[in-house]
Amino acid sequence: MEPLEQDFTEIPHEKISEFGPTLIVAPHADDESLGCGGIAALLRANNIDVHIVLLSDGTLSHPISKEYPAERLRILREEELISACEILNIPKENIHFFRLKDRSVPSKDSPEFSSSCSLLAKLLIDIKVQSVFVPWRRDPHPDHRAAYQLVNEAKSPNHTVLEYAIWLSELGNPEDFPLEDEVEKLGINIQDVIKIKQDAIMAHRSQTTHLIQDDPDGFCLSKEMLEKFNVPFEYFYRDIR
Repeated sequence: MEPLEQDFTEIPHEKISEFGPTLIVAPHADDESLGCGGIAALLRANNIDVHIVLLSDGTLSHPISKEYPAERLRILREEELISACEILNIPKENIHFFRLKDRSVPSKDSPEFSSSCSLLAKLLIDIKVQSVFVPWRRDPHPDHRAAYQLVNEAKSPNHTVLEYAIWLSELGNPEDFPLEDEVEKLGINIQDVIKIKQDAIMAHRSQTTHLIQDDPDGFCLSKEMLEKFNVPFEYFYRDIR
């Protein structure tokens, strides 16, 4: 089980603009900042257009909260994403909400997969992006794996796809990690924008604090998990097959 930070090729800052207009695919509000907050901030600093698509409605992070029933929780999490994007300098009009059911983002064996693929393919055409960032294909969360499958089906040969891991080092089994000669590992130094990334992550208060107090089993990122994303590099996988 190889750590993500080993044996990677560093992308120099002068090459960042070559990603061109970019779409970050977030299964849940906070994935975009955790996995891609640094590269998003660097792209915007280079005046590169960045879009975010939020796939799920996020309503299962606190499923038994009475204070935040599903609709209010969805609105809260979308507002948090808007706040995070403001910190990252991503315009509100560049955020796209699919509002698919949390933990049920359609995967290839789902009847809704085809229609969701069509929706994503249309978005890719409409916003004319060059690069797409999406969770690692075997990241240990069903919505993250489904997100990769949707992108893999909806993308065109002209898209550069880079995969970011959220839960791989925390929850991954050996078979979840990249195979030999499956992908190349890329690293981007985000030290200059790490404060921006951290502020964007913390904008997701429902996921990083105990803002919602009436669901004791509700989701909250641990201090240890947050520290894993408070590092001077972001790492991505790019397919080489």
